[in-house]
Amino acid sequence: MLKIKSFTFNPYQENTYIIFDDSKEAIIIDPGNYDPHENESISKYIDENRLSLTKIILTHCHIDHCLGNKYLNEKYDAELLIPFDEKDMYKNVQNISQLFGFHKYLHLNESKYLKEKDKIEFGNIELDVLFLPGHSPGHLAFHCKNENVCFSGDVLFLNSIGRTDLPGGDHDTLIHSIKNKLFLLNEDTIIYSGHGPKTILKNEMNNNPFLI
Repeated sequence: MLKIKSFTFNPYQENTYIIFDDSKEAIIIDPGNYDPHENESISKYIDENRLSLTKIILTHCHIDHCLGNKYLNEKYDAELLIPFDEKDMYKNVQNISQLFGFHKYLHLNESKYLKEKDKIEFGNIELDVLFLPGHSPGHLAFHCKNENVCFSGDVLFLNSIGRTDLPGGDHDTLIHSIKNKLFLLNEDTIIYSGHGPKTILKNEMNNNPFLI
């Protein structure tokens, strides 16, 4: 059974997720931990629950979603997987971090890439990789079909959608990704977003003012 622990980190109130099952093998989605207190908080949870952290996976490569890559890789030897279509964006994160005031950001070079239709396997869990551009050019989401759970990054929020005014963003592309990819999932799928509270897909189908 999939277990999910969420943290809210950094000034952008970004959601970081640790997911694991009874095997105790774990992955982290979008580590936004930055300052020592946040690093300690996430490490304490991993260590106290005796988790084996094997992978760090990113929905996209905006700075607030990858601040903790280096720390977690060095502490737990977890490999980093990023969207293939954002490899150039990720290389520029070091420069972007300075512009956004994250002067203590330490960059981790990526080790592997993810594309749509890839599978992420850990413990007894399998995640399908979905390609959902619009908020960023190579944005991915991670769908656990057996558990009706999807980690949507910054594509879809409770009664809202991701912004499209950043480099590589496009409003029409984002709407197309949501309606022609996310909305094909089971309507009872729980959406764990990159910011804000979780929601249920059918709520967004019926009530999201940006999509009806």
